[in-house]
Amino acid sequence: MAGGGECTGGASGAKEAWRAAIEHAAGCPACRTPGAVCETGEQLLSAYEEAARLARSEQDL
Repeated sequence: MAGGGECTGGASGAKEAWRAAIEHAAGCPACRTPGAVCETGEQLLSAYEEAARLARSEQDL
């Protein structure tokens, strides 16, 4: 899996970012532990949120 949560933009970019976050969380003990903090998981989730915002703004145009 590529790191950094990079995506291509639009709805497909949001889907790719979501998939990256989910795949990371599935294999990360910290992400699966309630109350634990995972910096990589947080970065991937932030990348997804940004991609989803961009996809929504493109739909509004």
